Amino acid sequence: MKVKTTKILCGVLAMLAFTACSSNIDDADGNHPQFWHVTLQASMGDEITRALSEGTGNAIIASFAENDEVVVVDADGSTIVGTLKAQSAGASTTLTGTLDAKSLVKGEVVTLRYRSETANYDSQAGTLAGIAASQDYEEGTLTVKTTSPELTFTSNHVTLRAKQSITKFTFKDASTNASISVKTFGIAAAGLVRSIAADATSTETVGAVTGTLATASSDVYVALRNNTDAKQAYFFTIKDNDGNWYTGTKNAKLTNGKNYTATVTLTKLPALAKSDAVGTIGVVGGLPAIVIGDNKVVALMNTGALCPEHHGTYYTFDKRASGLSNDWYVPTQDELGALAGIETKPWGALNGVNGRTFTIGSNTLFLPAAGYIDNDVETGDEPVRSGKELVSTFGYYWSQTELTPSGSMAYSLQFSSTNIGIFSEYEVNAQIGRAHV
Repeated sequence: MKVKTTKILCGVLAMLAFTACSSNIDDADGNHPQFWHVTLQASMGDEITRALSEGTGNAIIASFAENDEVVVVDADGSTIVGTLKAQSAGASTTLTGTLDAKSLVKGEVVTLRYRSETANYDSQAGTLAGIAASQDYEEGTLTVKTTSPELTFTSNHVTLRAKQSITKFTFKDASTNASISVKTFGIAAAGLVRSIAADATSTETVGAVTGTLATASSDVYVALRNNTDAKQAYFFTIKDNDGNWYTGTKNAKLTNGKNYTATVTLTKLPALAKSDAVGTIGVVGGLPAIVIGDNKVVALMNTGALCPEHHGTYYTFDKRASGLSNDWYVPTQDELGALAGIETKPWGALNGVNGRTFTIGSNTLFLPAAGYIDNDVETGDEPVRSGKELVSTFGYYWSQTELTPSGSMAYSLQFSSTNIGIFSEYEVNAQIGRAHV
């Protein structure tokens, strides 16, 4: 089988009551048991966890769902030693499972973690049910007391605390004070976490989070994981059910593990014409954009993104215009070259996301450094994404201009912290898009 390598580029609080009920199922060396089958009695606290519903005074009511899994990780975070499963739904339950005790020692602090897959705070649904299904993530710790003749812990209780806050947002139009019926949202802040890796190390990726509601609503529930306890500015980009766009900022301190309600007042972006003054920002062709001169405008967000800081969608060259309406097109080599020649601010972060900022009139245009995605593909097959690379260090943006008559290479805007310019790239690779009109 011939394989070629290509790359896709980018522009609750719960209380568990532990009983001393364990049984050795593998005593291979006759002395130090390797595996213990553990049964734990578990109950929920009154904060955020797996099954979520709203109670009196906007409190988040928590309960277990049947078959919820809690993984147990060793002290250095390198090994998952077992998985415990909830036997029933409700405020209390029994957790059972098998733990591999051969690597554990007396005094070791193990971590119990709810959600064994990657916690992804991007692409949210705006509902409590959506958060419970995809964004709820919790941890607690226990200290090993003995590993022989049985596995025990120094305490019979453990508290699982949510790794994120949950906020019920209501958005208001600054000019009318009317509630906005939200269809999509993007939120950025310097300390926001976009995802937590599923492996034992729980590596965090910082970035903007977005969401699309199946049914537009004036009440939007968002899970936000912060890597700081400090008060910070949150930047909002909202589209309503009628296609209007709004932006605004709110300063707040959101503590992981807590739930909040917040009303945010936003400013509606005006309609934009290509003949408006350079640097004017508004909405044209259904997207927020900025006038760059010569009767042209460029979108404020990457193709597929819902706010300026978001990476958007990764495309191979033949699909670079996917998702664009007839009003928009992928820029030419010369147009991207002109953009690269605009005076830029020093390399840096916009609301926690690295990239390049271009000064245009009295405003700015930001291109996030979204890296690329490596792929191993069989000849003739579509690429299968295997992971982003160089996120936060490099940016790659397609042009529509091909380099070779055979159509194997094309030009793109590429940049890092030290360099920016137009370079060639194989068309079988893919990059982020930024639309012109």
